[in-house]
Parts: sequence; structure tokens; C-alpha cells
Amino acid sequence: MTNPTPLHEQLISTPSVSIADTCELYQSTESLTLLKIESPLCNAVIALQGAQLLEFTPKNSAPWLWLSPKATFSESCPIRGGIPICAPWFGVNKQDPGKPKHGFVRTRCWQLIDAAENDIGEVELTFTCTSEERDLPLFPHPFSLNLVIRLSDHIDISFSVLNTGQSLMPFSWALHSYFNVDSLKDVRVEGLDQHPYLDATQNFLSVIQNGSISFKSEVDRVYESVSQEQSISGSPSLSIKGDNCPTAIVWNPGIKLATKMADITADHYDQYICLERGAAFANSWDVLPQQSVTSTLTILPSK
Repeated sequence: MTNPTPLHEQLISTPSVSIADTCELYQSTESLTLLKIESPLCNAVIALQGAQLLEFTPKNSAPWLWLSPKATFSESCPIRGGIPICAPWFGVNKQDPGKPKHGFVRTRCWQLIDAAENDIGEVELTFTCTSEERDLPLFPHPFSLNLVIRLSDHIDISFSVLNTGQSLMPFSWALHSYFNVDSLKDVRVEGLDQHPYLDATQNFLSVIQNGSISFKSEVDRVYESVSQEQSISGSPSLSIKGDNCPTAIVWNPGIKLATKMADITADHYDQYICLERGAAFANSWDVLPQQSVTSTLTILPSK
């Protein structure tokens, strides 16, 4: 009998979690390791690359997260959909636009360091990612990230960064959540009325939000210093609550831009919206040496 791998050993106490790969689940040509969750409360899939939650469906519900039918599953290539982690910077790097957009941790293989499941099938998985010496030319600060994903009839995520260096570390990030929508023309984002935003489609012009957010064309907006909760009014209708996640980003490429994006295209742009939370732009963190900062995100059905 073959000795179990460390990953198998870590999952002994989580009967609802099994190991799969992208060839099996998504018919990819390259194999990336996945964790498949089939619990009494939900079904979900997590990629070890990026510790990225790709799918989440509560029992007796429609899927909450959108994973592109044209997503690429390849080592060091971003996966389009689910909840990617953008860090240690969000968006285009302001100091050097030639660096990878949204940082580099979303294309790194994270380590599963703890796994637990209780009697009712709530699953908690803890991942870590530590920067390496090869990363210093990209980001001159060593750091360690910790991500806890709790899956039940809803999603709870805890995200922590530790500055392992000796100098102040500027750090921006986002949980780049892609949410399924039945109808892009009918879906609305609530909770940001009268809040100023930076419009990326107008060179980050500052604009005041008027009413709910709709999606008649490309939407790419950064809302700084937002309240704790926003919601998606549609199907499914969801509430997104963030603690120490002061930035909200709302995005859909619209048909014109989507036609230029091979992993979205005009066929699929109207199946999702992004309602992201994090700490970016004016809300970016300055993390003290040997100190950590933690944020939490909860995704629930709207009442």
C-alpha cells in the first residue's frame, strides 16, 4: 500500500474533502491540483494555485460563483473566475506597469496547512503563501500570507498578511470575486449610493454614484472607504460583508472589451459581475515590520 502524501494526511479529518485535478473536473490539458468539497451543506472546488475558490454552491441553491467556461488551467497562469487573490498589489503596479497585473500570489501554489470539518459538515481549510528571494525584484518586501476559507451554507474568508521584513511594507490587495448572474441587464449592486468612485473607464475620474449600480456597458469602478456591506440584487441575491476591507471594486468588461479577452469573449461576459473587497488605492495598507493585519469577508444570501 502506498503511503499517503502529506496532502492526503491533512484531509483525513475532513471526509467531505477529496483531491482532484483540472484534467478530471475541467478537461484541461495541464493538471493543476484541486480540492473538491461535497459536504451536507455545500459543494465547492478550490485550486491550490492561488488558494482560489473556483466554485461554491450551497445545497438546494444555484451556484454563487462564476468560473469561465473558457478559463485556462496552466501553471503560473491566472484562472478566470471564482475568487482570485490579488496581492501584493491590486491592478496595474503604479511604480512599474510592466510588472504582473494584480501581483503574483494568484499564480503561486499555496500550501494547505490545516483542515477541519465539524459534525454538521462545516469545512475549514487554511492555506499559506510565503514570498521568496526571487520575488524581491518584483516586490522588495518579504511577507507571508494566511488564508482561511470556511464553507458551510455560506462563505467566510479570513485574509492575513505578515510583514517578515525590517521596513514598512506598502501592501494592496483584493478578493477579486466573480459572481454568477442570471441577467446582466437586470442585476444591480446596492449599498454604494452617493458614494464617490474612481472610474477606470474615464482615466480614474472621480464620480458620485447615483442610485444602484447597473451594467449597461463596461463598468470598472473603485470605491474607497466603503461601509461594511454591499449587496447584489438579482439571481442569486447575495450580501457581501467585509471587516477591514475598506475598498470595493465593481467590474464587468461589457461586450466590446470582452471580445478581446480570450477567457471571457462575447459569449460569456453577461454571465457574471465582480463585486470585490480589499484594501487598495487610498486604502492601501502600510504594514509595520514583524506585524500582521487581518481582514474578513462573509458572503451570505440577501435578506
